[in-house]
Amino acid sequence: MTERRKREPLLKQARWFQLAEAGSVGIEMAVAIAIGAFGGMYLERHVTHWAPWTTYIGLGVGIGAAGLAVFRTARKFSARIEAEERAAAGQSHESTDDPEVR
Repeated sequence: MTERRKREPLLKQARWFQLAEAGSVGIEMAVAIAIGAFGGMYLERHVTHWAPWTTYIGLGVGIGAAGLAVFRTARKFSARIEAEERAAAGQSHESTDDPEVR
């Protein structure tokens, strides 16, 4: 029963909302990389003075955050696709009258 409760919110979202959520990944990646790079540049100029290594470290952190955003979104959409397939399979099994299919 708990598995069904987990699947229900995934299936109830409007299709346009799902697509908008997927489209926002590009913006999230750009913002993460920009914050990492500019944060590294700020730390380099005002704190560490380790040119250019602090900028590279900040850029690496930003790229890592962008990769996590892609991974998180891919996992979410993979779960959504599995839930849709299970729901479709459940509907096709329930519509048959043959007890062996169930």
